[in-house]
Amino acid sequence: MDEKFLSQRIVKAFRHIPTMELPDAPVYALKGLSEHDGELLYESFWVRTIRDLADLRFVHWAQEILALKDVPQEKIDMYGFQEKLNKAYEQTPIRTLIKSPVHVLQGLSEDDAIRLEEAFKVRTVKDLANLKFARFAQEICREAYGDLSSPISSTAARPRENQTKTERRYGRLIAMILTVIALLLLAYFAPICFPAGGPGTSANDTEITRDDNQPNTGDERHTDSTFPDGRETEVSPDARPDNTNTGDAPAEESSSGAGDNARDVNSSLQRGTYFVQDGDTLFEISKRLYGKPDRWKDIYERNRDRLKSPDDIFPGDELTLPR
Repeated sequence: MDEKFLSQRIVKAFRHIPTMELPDAPVYALKGLSEHDGELLYESFWVRTIRDLADLRFVHWAQEILALKDVPQEKIDMYGFQEKLNKAYEQTPIRTLIKSPVHVLQGLSEDDAIRLEEAFKVRTVKDLANLKFARFAQEICREAYGDLSSPISSTAARPRENQTKTERRYGRLIAMILTVIALLLLAYFAPICFPAGGPGTSANDTEITRDDNQPNTGDERHTDSTFPDGRETEVSPDARPDNTNTGDAPAEESSSGAGDNARDVNSSLQRGTYFVQDGDTLFEISKRLYGKPDRWKDIYERNRDRLKSPDDIFPGDELTLPR
């Protein structure tokens, strides 16, 4: 970064920081942002660093909406905004959304909107998309990492640190896949190894047990051929182990396993813990468990001692859930 670029965007006290480390500087290193503004950003969005601000999803969503301002409404597929807008605004025309208050964005409350207006005079979606400080943060990260086509926290952004995180994530994913394969193999071979009559139980043993414990109903068919100890060589059809349905056992156990997984998810709130699955975000976990997405902040606050940022979650992590 040249001196002119830095002097326009970074306060003097932070200009000595190496280019690759600037994204990790506090957000008030941006020219025009005070420490109080930084506190407001943290209270609303857990934004601490320049990278956090550049990666703020609400700014990206606002920019996506603003980019469509000149596109005819009939050519815009609003389906792509269902996860980005509050339900009441999902079918609102783009030009109306641009002028709407920022809390039309899913996950932004009216209190968050008040803080944004207090700190940055941001009232509408257009104001948020054009927020100067967010643009500064994105430009700095682009200069530092060379690419802003994907979220800043991707592996391309921080090669050395996030490479380790990616390896850990794939390691957990592979372990989960191997566990699932082992359970499926067990469900498939269990009926073969342990038929319905149980291990070590023969047809003759079944017949003897029947004779000892149940009265003769006359349904059994007997022959004149017997072993030396008097046991019959032909066993009643009722006494034979029924193996006709063993082929259905894997499907039944798989169905039972799926039901157990569903019950585990439904009981997460009762247990007070949740295990992160592949593709999960705090935003989606909040929406799934509490029925509303804005509880992601409470989940993050409850797990701050383990999470560096709201995006720093991986499959297999155990989260403590707020009540």
